[in-house]
Amino acid sequence: MTLTMTINDHLVELGVLGNNKDKAIQRVGARLVEEYFASSATEQSDEVVVNVLYYLTDIQVRDFAMGILDKYDTSKTLDALNYLLDKAPTDTAFINAPACLLATFLYERGDSASAALTLSNAQQHYSLGMLLRRVMAAGMPSSMFGDMRKELHHKVVAGIFGIPEAGDPEDAGIDRD
Repeated sequence: MTLTMTINDHLVELGVLGNNKDKAIQRVGARLVEEYFASSATEQSDEVVVNVLYYLTDIQVRDFAMGILDKYDTSKTLDALNYLLDKAPTDTAFINAPACLLATFLYERGDSASAALTLSNAQQHYSLGMLLRRVMAAGMPSSMFGDMRKELHHKVVAGIFGIPEAGDPEDAGIDRD
């Protein structure tokens, strides 16, 4: 008799990254997430989906993913996010990032009702979920949130990959000390 591990079994085995500080892990996660969004999500193996869900539990990798939501074809990104949300085990930490990323994607495209419904999948205490709920409740224009997301992306990339931000003293060869 052969036993097959489910996506949930694999994720339980891996655990969550949380507020991980290991930049090497974050780089692997960011590259994997980018490859996932660039490819056809529905053709990915369960192993790839497990790893994407696992790495998205790292806050920096999640924020990296948030920064590339508009990098690829809209329908491809929507399919990828829906696929992750569908595969993520509910009532676990693994559903938070996909739910919030999809909610962000929908909100920025003017679909606040679907964004709010999608956001209900995320746990109430999840930081990005709490921020999105406040932003939507306050009626913040989705374009303003998109601008903030894009601004954050440069900082996240710099933090994960060690690439200086534009205007950073390292860009000009200036010592910080």
